Amino acid sequence: MKNKHMKIGVVAPSFKVPLIEFQLGIERIREEGFSVQVHPQCKQSQWYFAGTDEERAKAFFEYAMDPGLRAIWYARGGYGAGRLLSHLDRLTKMHGLPPRKLLLGFSDATAMHEYVKNRWGWHTLHSPMPGLRSFCALKSSEWQAILGFLRGEKITNPWGPKPLKFQDGAPSRDVVGELVGGNLTVVTSLVGTPYAVDARGKIVFFEDVDEALYRIDRMVQQLLDSKALEGAKAIVLGNFLSCRDPVPLVLGVKPTAKNMMRMIRSPKKNELVRLRKRLVADKAIREIFERLGRELKIPVAYGLPVGHGPEKTPLPLGAKYRLGRDGALTLLQWEWTDARK
Repeated sequence: MKNKHMKIGVVAPSFKVPLIEFQLGIERIREEGFSVQVHPQCKQSQWYFAGTDEERAKAFFEYAMDPGLRAIWYARGGYGAGRLLSHLDRLTKMHGLPPRKLLLGFSDATAMHEYVKNRWGWHTLHSPMPGLRSFCALKSSEWQAILGFLRGEKITNPWGPKPLKFQDGAPSRDVVGELVGGNLTVVTSLVGTPYAVDARGKIVFFEDVDEALYRIDRMVQQLLDSKALEGAKAIVLGNFLSCRDPVPLVLGVKPTAKNMMRMIRSPKKNELVRLRKRLVADKAIREIFERLGRELKIPVAYGLPVGHGPEKTPLPLGAKYRLGRDGALTLLQWEWTDARK
């Protein structure tokens, strides 16, 4: 299918959209020959959202029902998609199932990916979004992979030939299954809801950004205790950008009776020390998930260049993959590309 025959709709189900960055991103998509239709809702503002829950849900459903649109691209992430899911349930009950499309986005879009895949039978692509400044600075290989997937081209491993590494030893055999997941925070937030990720028989992918290590550990513990990942076949880790270990400063010397109140209220820098050694983030994250893998008795692979950065390779979700014993992750089958033959 030629680009000029493909019409893409853009909506903003989450945070308010930065208009200059957004305009630049839309121009980049149009330069590739795609017809892009931007919903007026993208300019709305309510608190930190791009409009009220009702406005955002209505806009998304309106474009979902439009038979002329083949794909919907998330404007930007942030937070807010989870607030729309029950609204979409009601709209679907009132108006019926939307025609199948491709949804592109990531981060907070994880909630919407799961929803449209499971409720509407849509195809989903973990992909950078036009409302982010980094969208216009994507590497050529990343951009071409996004375009290739959008056009329905057969691409087996756009993340390159470098194999993933296993945290606690390679599996005894290749792992084959559907790949699901996305942003760790969003996946965890869906636990206990009707919209939770079903991990049974699946390879589960995680990435995140700007999270403290103890929060990542807490989310992983919640996934474990809730049995949300019961029956999963493997875990694959993408990028965890700017995740850190905040170490509190404490008094390094005992105050005297004379200066006790001053040191407690306003200690000088040279009177404070770190409570403990700061953890190396990447290593600590791998060890957090290693514990999860051991509890679930499944392999944990890391090093997939997908997420908030520095690499932003696109990743089809809901597609069939093979995670080889050698660490190679290969896309075997994706209905979106099969349907584009």
